Amino acid sequence: MPAFSKERLRLSLKALTGGEKYRYSRPVEGNFNCLAPGEFDWWKYKYYIRQIEKAEKGKGIEAFFKGQDLSFAGEEAHGESRFVLTAGGDLLPGSEITPDITGHLWDDVSGFYFNADTVYANLEAPFASSHPAGNAPKSGIRGAPSLNGTAEMFERFVNGGKGISFFSTANNHCMDAGEAGLRETLDFLDGRGYPHVGTARTQKERDDIPILEKNGVKAAFVAYTFSLNGKTVPEGKEYLTNYIRLNKPDADISLIKKHVLSARRRGADIVVACLHWSLEFEAYPTENVILMGHRVLEETGADVILGNHAHVIQPLEKYHFTDPVSGEEKDGLIAYSLGNLVSDFNTKDCRISLLLKAEFDKGICGGRERTVIGSLRLKPVYTYKQYGGGRCTDFRLLDFLKLTGQLRAGVNRFGIGKSEKKEIFRLEKLYNKLLPEKYDNFTEKVTAQ
Repeated sequence: MPAFSKERLRLSLKALTGGEKYRYSRPVEGNFNCLAPGEFDWWKYKYYIRQIEKAEKGKGIEAFFKGQDLSFAGEEAHGESRFVLTAGGDLLPGSEITPDITGHLWDDVSGFYFNADTVYANLEAPFASSHPAGNAPKSGIRGAPSLNGTAEMFERFVNGGKGISFFSTANNHCMDAGEAGLRETLDFLDGRGYPHVGTARTQKERDDIPILEKNGVKAAFVAYTFSLNGKTVPEGKEYLTNYIRLNKPDADISLIKKHVLSARRRGADIVVACLHWSLEFEAYPTENVILMGHRVLEETGADVILGNHAHVIQPLEKYHFTDPVSGEEKDGLIAYSLGNLVSDFNTKDCRISLLLKAEFDKGICGGRERTVIGSLRLKPVYTYKQYGGGRCTDFRLLDFLKLTGQLRAGVNRFGIGKSEKKEIFRLEKLYNKLLPEKYDNFTEKVTAQ
């Protein structure tokens, strides 16, 4: 039996004898830089055998998210000015995803995703032409692959200047091509005129928080990663990437405080924190991650957290807190995980992701100027792959609710087979569990036409 098959069999037998603990989230850190005994086996089980769809047992996490109300009081600010942000998840360029099969990548979702002042995604790979593209070879399932994108696929992402326009670069793959690859990636982005945050070539660049302005509203972005996949930055060059162990609730977040305060002093009306955190292949954040999300808002005064890394959708939270700088009470938004945006993962729960659209309204409220979250809309997305001749021939993102509506009405645009339809409707049940009825007013509605 091949070593790969033996390893899968070992993990499956371990789960069979391990009982119910293999069905619930666990409060591990998930950081390849400091794995605890048995933690890597847990990661492999979730990736290769079964994703985890139950929250930590006994914590009340599922009930907590089911009761969320994501309505925001934008009318309080009498919207004199408005800034619209759309956000997607992880861009993980792999060997399977090439320009020749992605000509229709955005057709079904561009009207929602690209219709904004800023279109955000997490660029989870270097783009270094000096290194091999795609997934670097690895032995069996003993480690995470090293990723590297191509200029051609980047052009797909930005869609001729009409697509993604802003990138976070702090993630567990940012050091895959070493320091040289990290620097080359930033040169690549700068050379094409795309702003970014999370990695830097100098200390000054690290602290120069990007602020984007539209219609008189200034939005600042900060970004941090909880892991570097076991890699380290050279001593004295910690500025290369914003590395904070975010999955530990007591982690030092003074760097985030410093950056948010700097952005506020430069006139930022809204601060968006892009956090690479949480646990892969788990439908709910652990209690530790939830506590960290609350800390980041309470202690820094950031307005929004856009979470990535889990590769699957996790719930959203509206969190009421007191801004530590202004002293005013306000509502923040935490999107724990938007899932993958573009990836060649075949792990089942990774096939749906989430696009988020938030409008920020700036105006007079109570006799003074304020900027608040005015509205929130969501669009779930399905990763569709068509195969022929043993390879993927068509890779695109589909409006998930439109897809399920059409399939129910007998409309099958892509000739999806019986087994895949069954899986799509299973994913629909999972989506409705994670984003329940109270979310319905904020989900972009579609018809089966």
